[in-house]
Amino acid sequence: MGLARVAGSGLLAVASLGAATARGSSAEPSPSEAPVEVLHVTLWADRDDDDANGEPDGDQATLPPATFVDLVPVDKRLAGAVLHPVAGAEHVRMVRDGGAGVAPWARPVPSGAWFEGLKAGHADFDATTRAGRVQVSVDVAGLALVDGDGKGVDMARSHASLERTPPSRLEGGVSDPYDDFDALRVVVAVPGSMPEADVAPAIAVESLSALGVRIDALPRLGFSASSCPENDSGLRCWTSPPLRPAMDDVDRNHPLVAGRSIKAEVGGAIVFRSAGHKAQMVRVLGPRSSPVGPIGRLRATLRPFVLRVTPGGAPSIGGTDAGAIEALRNELGATSAIWGQCGLTFGDVRSLEVRFVDPPPAHLVAIGGDLGLPASGGTIQLRAEGRPLVVTTTAGERFDRIAHDLAHAAERAGLTAIVSPNARIGPAAGTSVDVSLRRKDGTLVAAETPPGQPLSTDATLDVRIGSVDMSDGLQHFTDVDAMAGTLEERTLLKAIDDADPTTIEIVVVPLFAGGGRIGESFIGGDLSSVRNVVLLDRAGIRSRKSSLTLSHELGHVLMDLPGHPDDYGVDTPTRLMDSDAADASPFGPRRLTVDECARVIRQAGPGARLPLLVSWPIGPIPASVK
Repeated sequence: MGLARVAGSGLLAVASLGAATARGSSAEPSPSEAPVEVLHVTLWADRDDDDANGEPDGDQATLPPATFVDLVPVDKRLAGAVLHPVAGAEHVRMVRDGGAGVAPWARPVPSGAWFEGLKAGHADFDATTRAGRVQVSVDVAGLALVDGDGKGVDMARSHASLERTPPSRLEGGVSDPYDDFDALRVVVAVPGSMPEADVAPAIAVESLSALGVRIDALPRLGFSASSCPENDSGLRCWTSPPLRPAMDDVDRNHPLVAGRSIKAEVGGAIVFRSAGHKAQMVRVLGPRSSPVGPIGRLRATLRPFVLRVTPGGAPSIGGTDAGAIEALRNELGATSAIWGQCGLTFGDVRSLEVRFVDPPPAHLVAIGGDLGLPASGGTIQLRAEGRPLVVTTTAGERFDRIAHDLAHAAERAGLTAIVSPNARIGPAAGTSVDVSLRRKDGTLVAAETPPGQPLSTDATLDVRIGSVDMSDGLQHFTDVDAMAGTLEERTLLKAIDDADPTTIEIVVVPLFAGGGRIGESFIGGDLSSVRNVVLLDRAGIRSRKSSLTLSHELGHVLMDLPGHPDDYGVDTPTRLMDSDAADASPFGPRRLTVDECARVIRQAGPGARLPLLVSWPIGPIPASVK
C-alpha cells in the first residue's frame, strides 16, 4: 500500500475526489441540489520527533519548522470556512501556519493552515465555502515499533539501537516473541476506509547519518497481516519481521538477515518511507535498557598518531602520508561502528586530525629501573644540549626526590623537565620515576652519558636513558611490566603525551619486537603515568576484519579492564573482548553485551572519576533529506 502524495511536495496529498449529494449517498443530485465537493486527505500519525526535543511532534502545542515534514497543507479553498467535525476528530488536528499553535475546529480555517495526524483512524468534516458545501474525509495511517517482548518503542521518547546479536534464522509468527533486544518490528495500521487497506503496505526503509547523509536502504520491507494492538475494528494492521539496525556491512549482508537488516550509525536515524516520502522515523542511539538505564549518544576524544619508521622517513602504515591517513581513518571508522553498540561514536572520522611523529630523541631518564632497588649513594651525571647535569644521591633516598633533583639541575642549565611516576611492576621493590628533558619551548632534548663516564656511580640505583629504535620493532610489555610499559614504550608515549588524561591516544607503530603481538593498551586502573593509550602495529590494521584489534584494545581502556572475559568465564568467540578469537564473519569477535556497555558508562562515562566520554545530544536531521 502506497499512500498518495503530491509529486515533488514531500507531503501527503490533499486531493479532490469529485462531487456527491451527501456522504455515503450514490444518488445523482437533483437539478435543485447543489453538488457537494469531497476532499480526501491521507497522512501519517505524527508520533516521531523531528525537532529532537524528546517529545512526539503530535503532542506539542507549537511546532518548529523541522516538524512540518509530516504535515499536509489544508486546501486553500477551505481558508475562512468553518470545519465542523462529523466523526473521528481525535485522529487529526489543524496547525496554524508557522506552527504557532493549534487551530480549533468549528472556527474559521486560518490561511496557510496544516493538517497533522495524531493517531490511526478516519475522520469526517463538513464545511461551507464560497463555492459551496465541502466534505473533508481524512484517513490517518499509523506506524509503530515493537520490541521482542511485544512492547511498544516510543519513536520520540525512546530510540533504536545497533544490533548486538549475531544473525539467526527467524522463526515463529508476527506476534511471537523473539530473543533479540535490538531488532524492532514495524506495525502499520491503516483505516479500513482506505481503498488499499487489504493490501500489504509498500514501506521502504532508509538510514541516515546525523548530518542527513544516506547510509543504506531497504527498497521494501516485508509485511504480514496481523491483529491491531488496540483491537480497533476500523483498522487493518500489518507487521514486519524484526528489523535489525546493523553496525557494518559484514553484519548487514549475511544471508540469514540481509532482507531485514539495514546499516545504521549512532546519532543518525532510520526513516520509513511511503511512495518515496517520509512516513515516520526513529533515531539510533545506545541500548534502550541497561543496568545504568537507557544509553544515548556518547563521544570520545581521540588523538591518532602514526609513527615514522625513521626521522623524516616513511609512515608505519599506508606507504605515504596520504595512504596512512586513509588507512587509519578507515580503521577509526570501523571502530566507531563497533562501539556504536554501546552508543559511542567518534563523530565524522574524516575530520579527525592524524598526526605524524618521528621516533623521539633519547629525552627520557628513568630513575629506579625495573628492579626498583633503593639508592645506596653516588652521583648521576649526564649531558643535555651539551650542558652537564649532575645529581648526588644518598643511601635510601626516594626515587621521586632524586627525579626532582634532576629536574632542578635541568632548570639551572636553562632547560625544563617533566617528572612522572610509573606503576610498580611485578618484580620491582619500588616505583620507578621518569624525567623527560625539554627546551623552554617544550621540544624534546636528547640526554647522553658523558664520554668515558658512567651514567651513575650509585651501586644499587638503576638509572637508564630511554631510546626508540624501530629497526627491530617496539619492545612491548609482558605480564610482569604491563602496568608501566617498557622503557622504550614510555620514551615514545611520554613524548606525545598532552597531559590530559581524558583524551585517548591511538599510536600506530611499524611492528612490535619479537612478533606475536599486534596491539596493546594502557589503562587508567594501573595508576601509571601512561594511561588511556592504545598501541597497534600495521598487522593490527590489516587484521581489522578478523580481530578488530583497535576496537578490542579500546575496550580495555574504556572498561578499565586488564583481562578478558574468557580468562575467568565462558569462552564466547562472538564477544569483542574475547582474547583469542579471530573470524571475519558476523560470528567473529565483534559483539558487546549490555553489561559491558554499562561498565563503560561506569568506568569512562560522564559521571566517572576520569570521564573519557561526554554526552553528545542529538539534533534534528536536516529537513531537506527527509
